Amino acid sequence: MNIKIALFVFTLFINSSAWSAEKKAVPSAEPTLAAGAEKTKVKTQSEAEKLYQRYQRLYGKMILAVACVQNPKCIQPEDEVIKYNMAIIRVTDRLDELALKQKDLDASYYRGLIAYERGKYYVGRATLITDPDFILSATVFRRYALDQFRLAEKNLAINAASKNPDACKHLGEIADLGYLGIKNKDKATDYYYCAAMGYLDVGKKNAAADMYNAMRNSAIHNDPRTVEVYARLHNNDTVTNMRKSVSQTSRLDSETSKISRQ
Repeated sequence: MNIKIALFVFTLFINSSAWSAEKKAVPSAEPTLAAGAEKTKVKTQSEAEKLYQRYQRLYGKMILAVACVQNPKCIQPEDEVIKYNMAIIRVTDRLDELALKQKDLDASYYRGLIAYERGKYYVGRATLITDPDFILSATVFRRYALDQFRLAEKNLAINAASKNPDACKHLGEIADLGYLGIKNKDKATDYYYCAAMGYLDVGKKNAAADMYNAMRNSAIHNDPRTVEVYARLHNNDTVTNMRKSVSQTSRLDSETSKISRQ
């Protein structure tokens, strides 16, 4: 009985609060301004970005369709996989068209990002295969990954030339991890440096710190590029002027020659 009375009083309190709030509500311009800002944001969204978001939705549905086909209890037809795959091809073809014919930077970036993500997926699948009887399957996955990483490098390099930090980051990982067959630590450091400085310019210090840690693993000790990023991260502008345009290879050669003379 006491519980029922308590619930009744609580319900009455909620209804009275809502009624008083509704009664006191005054029309405000803030929702209108927020709606206007949201509309502006939607308008500025590029076609390439919309295509990438559509690709993500289609890819997720295709993965579910593949899993359904592999499940004997699933009654969904295999046509679903083909349908989503064909839709994905149309999306990537449109991005290729925008990147090649219209020189759309967003299109080249998102096309490169799709290829980069696919490449990493194939690498992951290849590393899961450890049975010697299925080594050929791993080789096929690695071959697919190599093709995707080449496509990613081709498209992302266009945006890296425009100092796009995300493009520089992905290219740094491709060079650092040797996704194209050979690890190039100096090239990776250059791209990580590009990404770090780009992130710092837009105030993304956490992302820049991640690139700094990546540079520490790829560059030699006290590399001027790493020192400059460290100085920017700690707001020490006096150190950034000490950076010299010396390649990592020349520094290694000079250090080797000093050792040999000793």
